[in-house]
Amino acid sequence: MRFAVKMSGFALATAVLSVTLLPGATTYAASGEEVIKARINFMNDEMDKKNWRVLAAFAAKGQGSLADVEKAANALAGLAEKIPGHFPKDTGRGNYPDKLTRSLPDIWMNWDGFNKDVRVLADQSRTLARLAREGQKDAVVEMIGTSGSYNRTKLGCGECHGNFRGERVN
Repeated sequence: MRFAVKMSGFALATAVLSVTLLPGATTYAASGEEVIKARINFMNDEMDKKNWRVLAAFAAKGQGSLADVEKAANALAGLAEKIPGHFPKDTGRGNYPDKLTRSLPDIWMNWDGFNKDVRVLADQSRTLARLAREGQKDAVVEMIGTSGSYNRTKLGCGECHGNFRGERVN
């Protein structure tokens, strides 16, 4: 038994040493500006253009199908879980110009509240996908809203933006 313990300790020590002594890959830390631009692109391209607009077109204009809504809602649910990773500490207003970012310091001062709003979006998106899968068109349209604005939907977008997103500065 002692031999096995000694050998497992030796193996662990050898593994740690070999990893620490190997030349590591060069790491690259993105600048705050790069993080902000990537966040904006993620929200605009992945959340809005690829998915929200599918939902808005269905509810406001009758374009697409419930299958399209289900697919977009499931995508939004998965993407919502990635949102916090796009908000590393100190990449908002107060550290960067208001013209560059609309992210308010409240995100980091109330990280739990921010994550709660993100979870609401993920959960509500899953609910929307289920309603679409079940063929409940009226419930789907009610949840999305017919205005075309994500701030007026019941998915949770407006709550997060209302609490944590500042006004646009030109």
